[in-house]
Amino acid sequence: MTDNLYAPPQADMSKTPVAAGSDDSFYVVSQRKFTLMFILTFSMYQVYWYYKNWSNYKKQCQLQNSTDSDIWPVARAFFALFFIHALFRRVDQHADAKQRPLAWDFASHATGLVVLLVVANVLNGFITRMVGPFLGNLIALAVLGGIGYSMRSAQAFINKACGDPEGAANNDLTTANYVWMGFGVLMWLMVIVGMFATATPV
Repeated sequence: MTDNLYAPPQADMSKTPVAAGSDDSFYVVSQRKFTLMFILTFSMYQVYWYYKNWSNYKKQCQLQNSTDSDIWPVARAFFALFFIHALFRRVDQHADAKQRPLAWDFASHATGLVVLLVVANVLNGFITRMVGPFLGNLIALAVLGGIGYSMRSAQAFINKACGDPEGAANNDLTTANYVWMGFGVLMWLMVIVGMFATATPV
C-alpha cells in the first residue's frame, strides 16, 4: 500500500493467479486439494462436491434465466447416483459452448462411476457376508479408491470446462477443510482398528 492518494491502484500479486476467461459455472478445485479432501475426509467430501457443482450450475441458470433454474442441489448431492450422467453432460455442453473441447467420453465415465457407487452403497454388505469382514473391508476400500480416482479424473475435465485447468482458483486449504479432514482421519483410524480386530488369526 502507498501513501500517495493519487497513485493508481496496484494489483495484489500475492493471490493465486486464475486463468484468464475462467468461470465458476461448475465447481473448480485443484487436483491436489481434491485428492487430500477426498481421502482425508473418508470420502465425505464427495457429497459437498456434488452439491457445489449443482449449486454453481443452478446460479448460472438463474443468471441466464434458463432451464434448471429451480433444481435442488442438495437433493442432487444426496442422490448423486441418479444425476451423475446429467451433471457430466452439462459440463461437456458448457465446454463446447465456451469452445473448450474436452475429448471426454462423459457418458462412459459417468456409467463407470455409477457402477462403483452401486457396489459401494448397495452391494457392500452382500460382499462382506460372502467373503468375511476383513476381505470385505479391503474390497470396500478398493472400490472407494476407484470412486476417488474416477471423480478426480472428472474434476480435471470440469476445471478445463471452466477455463481453469489447474484449479488455481481453489487450491488452498481452509480452516473448515482441516476440521473435516480431522473428522475423516478419526474415521479412518476406526476402520483400520476394526479391520484388524475382525481379522482371523493365522
